[in-house]
Amino acid sequence: MMTSEWFRVWRRRLLFLTACCLTQTSSAADRAPSFARTLFYYTGLQGRVLWIDATANLARTTTREGVAEMVNRARTAGFTTLVVDVKPVSGQVVYRSTIAERLRSWQGRPVPDFDVLQAFIEEGHKAGLEVAASLNVFSEGHKYYRVGKAYAKRDWQATVLTVRRFLRASDGSDTPVRADDDPEEAGVPIVYGPDGIISGATTVGKNLIATIEHTGVVSAIVDTALLGDEPLGPPETGHMVSFSSERRTWAVAHLRPGDKLGFRVSTQLLPIADAPSERIAAFVNPLHPEARSYTLSLIREVAAKYPVDAIVMDRMRYPSIFADFSPISRAAFERWLGRSVARWPQDILEANPVPGEPVIRGPLFKPWLEFRARVIKEYLAEAAAIVRGVRPETRIAAYVGSWFASYYGVGVNWASERYPVLFTWATPSYGDTGYVEHLDWLTTGCYYGIPTRAGARALGLNEGATVETAAALSTRVTANAVPVYAGLYALNYEQRPDDFAQAVDTAIRRSAGVMIFDVSHVYTYGWWPVLEKALQGRPYAPHAYLDLVSQLRTAHDAVTAPGAVDVIDRTLPVVPYQSGGG
Repeated sequence: MMTSEWFRVWRRRLLFLTACCLTQTSSAADRAPSFARTLFYYTGLQGRVLWIDATANLARTTTREGVAEMVNRARTAGFTTLVVDVKPVSGQVVYRSTIAERLRSWQGRPVPDFDVLQAFIEEGHKAGLEVAASLNVFSEGHKYYRVGKAYAKRDWQATVLTVRRFLRASDGSDTPVRADDDPEEAGVPIVYGPDGIISGATTVGKNLIATIEHTGVVSAIVDTALLGDEPLGPPETGHMVSFSSERRTWAVAHLRPGDKLGFRVSTQLLPIADAPSERIAAFVNPLHPEARSYTLSLIREVAAKYPVDAIVMDRMRYPSIFADFSPISRAAFERWLGRSVARWPQDILEANPVPGEPVIRGPLFKPWLEFRARVIKEYLAEAAAIVRGVRPETRIAAYVGSWFASYYGVGVNWASERYPVLFTWATPSYGDTGYVEHLDWLTTGCYYGIPTRAGARALGLNEGATVETAAALSTRVTANAVPVYAGLYALNYEQRPDDFAQAVDTAIRRSAGVMIFDVSHVYTYGWWPVLEKALQGRPYAPHAYLDLVSQLRTAHDAVTAPGAVDVIDRTLPVVPYQSGGG
């Protein structure tokens, strides 16, 4: 632990920073200066978090020797905190539970009966590292393997508005289509929007591309083998459709340049396990009383049975913008709203017929977003109270995506309740749903393959899709309430170790530390030496000092009027959606 002299030093620095902020003009004060990050940086406090995915690392984490070796490497590299995923997407667990099913097999191979969490706690604490347990809170099943509690308790499953889209030819024939970022479906043609790019193929007759004007008229039909090294983009404000396999045959038979095409959509309310438009995690409904009680019981069990330094909430959210539309959620929403909903779910939203385009907002869209965010905030408040009641010294953390401007789609406002949310989709009271004050630290998935804004500019790419912008925004919207550690997805930097090292440096400079997801990639790429060089030393983590965090919140309130407009947001590019990230 640090000495009392150190605490006197940081208090003096905090007072100095606060005084400096108070002397600024009102417009500067409105910017809610990120003095938390500055203070952490100059006092040498830095969170260095290494994520250990449950299923990706089973070969190493299910033996004492494997755990000890991983812990030793992490300590040598300079990490402060290990996050051990103990409840993966399937909802099965890798600790000794009397409540949840154990993970006994994975991808056809048996999993040893080994307490992964206990081994990491023993080895990690012996090495002087913090050990946190992560749970995929509302994910209770794996759709590929059809296992998990969500399959045993089908009524717990989230009810989703399942979306199927079709491209209709001028002769009346149609074919299913999907957007590029929709879940994969073999053979289903992909529709690319105005920003889409398609590269050439080497095999003639493999892929066929139809370019479509914004009016719906087919402007060209091209075999990708004819593109050579020149990529193909759509007409301005238009689309491209990529056809392969048997759907290529359909395109040849039914499409001609000059034809007028159209999109149509079919929707149905289904349990998530039966919804092909949703990804691999079978989510349960956060408002289902039994599902809610069950997930909270697992959090309580981990906190009570294991001396973990933190519990990290992962996937503590809804699966997508299309959930949850169950009768339970409808009744709860109507109670909160104070009136009935005439058209369910059309008064909230409708699916856009065009793949990749935003949903069509109904008159209750904004209140619905606020309602869902309140559900998640209230859940977190209850979970945090449980953990602190059972083991007061255990920290509470969460893992989310950094794309705050669109994260409303999964029902989460991970900002500070002090941060005014002024987007067009937000109600005036949406800011009250900010939940970060219930946490002790937060990690945001800044999962972009370009570290800096300058690097993006040099490549002519979107500055918003950078680690730097995502980390800066994450720090901004949390308003000095907690330390924020910018998360990096190592896979984004495959065969680019120098860029990875730069991303680590950027994360540290633009947030209060760094989180690396996931250790399996570090092994695969042989990047332990890269991390040793990038990290160097082993500092203390900011979240270890709750008194410091508390005083930072007080200092923030001293320099920023409640609800003040954050004008710096106007200078930050939009951080785009990226799959993954909590």
